[in-house]
Amino acid sequence: MLLQLESKDNAKEVMDIQGIKKDDDNMSYEIELLKSQFLFNKALKTLNLHISLFSKGSVLTEEKYKSSVFNVQPFELKDSSLVDIPIILTMDEQENLFLDYVVRGVKYGIKGKVNEHLINKHFDIIIRAHDVKSLKKAIELNQLYFKFNSINSLSARLLPGLKVVPINLAAKTIQLVYTGQNPLLCYDICVAIANTFINYDDDKKRKGDENILKFIDEQLENLSLQLSHSKDSIMMLQSKTGFMMPEQFENSVYEQVASLQEQYLATEEEKRVVESVIFKLKDEPNRLDIYRMLPEMLGKSYQILVTEKINELLDLLEQKENLLYQVTEEHTGVKVLNKRIQLKSQSIVKSLNVINERLKGDLNNLKLKIIQSESKIGNLPEKKIEFGRLSRIQELNEKYFNLLTENKFLYSISDAGYTSNKRILSMPSMSELPVSPSRGLIFISFVAIGFVLGLALLVLKYLMFNEVNLLDDLKKLLPHKATTLGNVPLVKNDMQYSQLLAYDYPKSQLAESFRNIRTNLNYINTTYQTIAITSSISGEGKTFVALNLAGIIAMSGKKTILIDLDLRKPKIHLGFNVSNDKGMSGLIINQYSIEDCVQKSDIETLDFITAGPIPPNPSELIISESFKNVLKKLKETYDVIIIDNPPVGLVSDGIKNLTDADIPIYVFKSHYSKRTFINKIQELFDMQQLKSLNVILNGVKSKGSGSYGYGYGYGYGYGGYGEEDSYFTEEPSLTLLQKILKKFGFYRIFKK
Repeated sequence: MLLQLESKDNAKEVMDIQGIKKDDDNMSYEIELLKSQFLFNKALKTLNLHISLFSKGSVLTEEKYKSSVFNVQPFELKDSSLVDIPIILTMDEQENLFLDYVVRGVKYGIKGKVNEHLINKHFDIIIRAHDVKSLKKAIELNQLYFKFNSINSLSARLLPGLKVVPINLAAKTIQLVYTGQNPLLCYDICVAIANTFINYDDDKKRKGDENILKFIDEQLENLSLQLSHSKDSIMMLQSKTGFMMPEQFENSVYEQVASLQEQYLATEEEKRVVESVIFKLKDEPNRLDIYRMLPEMLGKSYQILVTEKINELLDLLEQKENLLYQVTEEHTGVKVLNKRIQLKSQSIVKSLNVINERLKGDLNNLKLKIIQSESKIGNLPEKKIEFGRLSRIQELNEKYFNLLTENKFLYSISDAGYTSNKRILSMPSMSELPVSPSRGLIFISFVAIGFVLGLALLVLKYLMFNEVNLLDDLKKLLPHKATTLGNVPLVKNDMQYSQLLAYDYPKSQLAESFRNIRTNLNYINTTYQTIAITSSISGEGKTFVALNLAGIIAMSGKKTILIDLDLRKPKIHLGFNVSNDKGMSGLIINQYSIEDCVQKSDIETLDFITAGPIPPNPSELIISESFKNVLKKLKETYDVIIIDNPPVGLVSDGIKNLTDADIPIYVFKSHYSKRTFINKIQELFDMQQLKSLNVILNGVKSKGSGSYGYGYGYGYGYGGYGEEDSYFTEEPSLTLLQKILKKFGFYRIFKK
């Protein structure tokens, strides 16, 4: 909406009269008034927004301004505490209407019918609807409710949507923009603000004009009474003395006395006005009282000097009043204006005090001259002197009466010629398309935020990097006594448990990597018979390495047996898909014989013994003499014995087996094992529990990896000491976000 602020003084053009009102080229006053809560509240009162209707959906709540299937006709609000409290509408199958609300923590409800009075101790209203079925359907779709509004809460909710923008200072045009969720409400608010602003400005101007003219009329009435009294006194004196005309007193001395007395009265009147102004300015000045002083100063000797300063004081008082529409007395702007008003008042009082002292001196001089002149005419009849005094008073009253009459005439002409043409140049346009939020801005913001978060993620990943990824990195970190046997590739297939893939896919890169490890074992110890395999924590793939290393060695022709000594969380039986009823736990306590526990695999030269039922004391079984005897008997039958030990980073069960084994093997997993795990190896060397150790890096990503791999969950302990964890490999169904997270090592967290 476009407003134009224009004022014109036609009196200047028609009669060449300088109007009392002055044009103000500064539009800041109008802009601040348009933005003020004072004017906004006045505009809201014209819109009949006593009750607001709402429809609450699963995501958004819509204010149903002039578009609801129902409306509320209020007759009486008996309890003001119900203001701003939602009153919810529901209906049953018989089309009975229920209103439910909560006041001060107490629930209330009322039952009735549509288009009938609903009366209780809080209100008297009628819920009106043209179609009850449509209302019932709307209630079923969304939650309908209404609120009794208070002008302050309504203003606080709606005022932020108002924007006032100056368009052209020369043309004095202002644009009103209101944004909200309801286009029709925005339109009505714009129109209401514009009309309220125009009407308020006209009312303010009219009341100001009426006050000034009323003041002049009061002064004229007083002077008229005084003039009438003076005429009556002269007529009575004339009837008694016989002096009918003032010309009879032509004595030059008398004329001199008359002139001096006239000057004395005029000076005394000026002094009275000065003292009256000083008195009114001593306390906090009132703009209306000061405004009324201006006519009293017309024609005075000090009019030009004082009137200009009083007009400046009036401007300051008007600025203060306008500012108080928006803020309180404690506001900094109000305090600054109060200080300026005080300084201006003090300046005026100081000037008036100087003028008053001067007038006192003039009065004393005039009084002395009058006494001297009257002494010369002491012989004149007393009645003639009285006649002259009354005549002078009459002339003085006539002079002031004529002066006020003239000023009233001029002000009336100026007032009639001064027109305020504030008008609406263009009505607001309703936009059904949302103006906010901007889709383009949101898209750019999300791209920018994504870029920043991605960069932050990279930096965070770099700063928090604590994983073993490559075999070369592992070699640099390991103690010098430790040797590396090789790495095992991570291949693209997902399986629940570790399996013997080297046998199923003998030509894969996985099988080749285990053959390479088998070859390296011969360089370490050509006569080895026992191999103990462990890791720091669960999930690093020690069972997978044990299975496939046993298979590769057995495929070379050596009679091999694989023992699952991880009695807390056994996995070997899952890899071979057999039962775990009989195994090492029963064998060690002599519950079963070796022949009862040994099971055959698909490889002719590979046997295995599962862990058996989980015992209550796995540590004691592993370090017992009975286990040593079992191991001794197995050495008599098998060329190679591979032991799958518990992870030594969690329990110490397997350390003894590592120490006694011909080849101890420690498994790390690429992109999973932490660099701090190497401290455990150093600790074993420092405590002289190990003389040598061989390391395998499992799960290494490589471009030349085969088409087969595995993935499995592994928790440790009776209930699992560690978290369930698994290998994760590429899947065709991975989303872009999953691929990005996997790329930077966070896919495991994401999948959990």
